[in-house]
Amino acid sequence: MSTPYHHGSLRKVLLEEGRLLLAERGVAAVTLRELARRAGVSHAAPLRHFPDRGALLDAIAAEGFDELTAALVSADVPTDLHERLSVYSHTHVHFAVANAALMELMFSRDLNPASGGAAAQSAARFFTLGARLLGEPDPQALGPLPYLLTGMLEGISSLAARGRLPKERVEEITTAAVEVMLPAIHKQLRNPHTTSAV
Repeated sequence: MSTPYHHGSLRKVLLEEGRLLLAERGVAAVTLRELARRAGVSHAAPLRHFPDRGALLDAIAAEGFDELTAALVSADVPTDLHERLSVYSHTHVHFAVANAALMELMFSRDLNPASGGAAAQSAARFFTLGARLLGEPDPQALGPLPYLLTGMLEGISSLAARGRLPKERVEEITTAAVEVMLPAIHKQLRNPHTTSAV
């Protein structure tokens, strides 16, 4: 057992063990039964906190989005756009490379806010932060820029995590992505009611 279980903290232990198991063996290995075993409780005990495996995975994904959003808040400071975008992009990629399995889980969930899932709610906060940085007027009706930026950053992260991008080049390629996106974001900020900024 990696995380000691104390009475009243089972939910926390299950999430922590779930994160460890996800990183060690991938999403298929994360089951309520295995986490119960690792926590040293009965197979039925986790059901008091998570009605099924899907709810557990959703909660782990929600934690991931909350942590990523908290890390990205450092980019939301009153400096020039280039610096904000650079801090945002490098922070995003660093988090994604360090948490590759978690990121894969996060973006494999149903992130439609109407789903009511914990991951969808946490993802909405993540996308709202990015939308504000990119000058999107309505986070509920995003233009192409947040998707383009997320796609570029997730692509860089995925290449690095799979060894197809040498780790010593991650900073360089992320900086290049910032330079590619910057003109389109400047245009969006000058014309905030335009959704086709590229």
